[in-house]
Amino acid sequence: MSYITDNPWPLLILLAGVALAAFLIGTPKGRTVGLVSLVLACGLYFLEQTLISPGEEVEMEVATMLDNFKAQDIDAIAAQICAPKDKLVDIAKQGLDLVELSDSFSLKSVQVTLDSETSATAMVRANGNVSLKKHGGGQHRVPNFWKTEWRQEGGAWKLAAVTRLNPVNGTEMGYFSGR
Repeated sequence: MSYITDNPWPLLILLAGVALAAFLIGTPKGRTVGLVSLVLACGLYFLEQTLISPGEEVEMEVATMLDNFKAQDIDAIAAQICAPKDKLVDIAKQGLDLVELSDSFSLKSVQVTLDSETSATAMVRANGNVSLKKHGGGQHRVPNFWKTEWRQEGGAWKLAAVTRLNPVNGTEMGYFSGR
């Protein structure tokens, strides 16, 4: 399900165009139509600011997960994972033991598809500098592409499954394999 507030810009531009055209006509009826269009556009804008769709909630959870990885906060990461947690928490610990994400590491795109009211899939592209903790490290710029599955648990979106994908062709690859 898609909310009109997920992307209000096409409707806002349409309403602004109608308002402009109505004001240019200059008739009393045109001014009324223009004023109504402007009020509707303002109302839609403020509605968009207050409503958060399930897709936007998942997107915010993805951003929070990245922040938790940057902070190397395994407890916060574990809190974002749905039961049973063991496998995904172990993978997260291995990743935190292997690399450290720099502040420049950021999300480039997050595309959320709601599979049902309680499950969603987020395709996540991120890149930035990563430092290897072992073997003399050094920083490397690493592109990432992940398929993440989210479930609603206790009123919050929690991570249920993760698959690392090749950023070029989208094929599945190991969590910790090189490019």
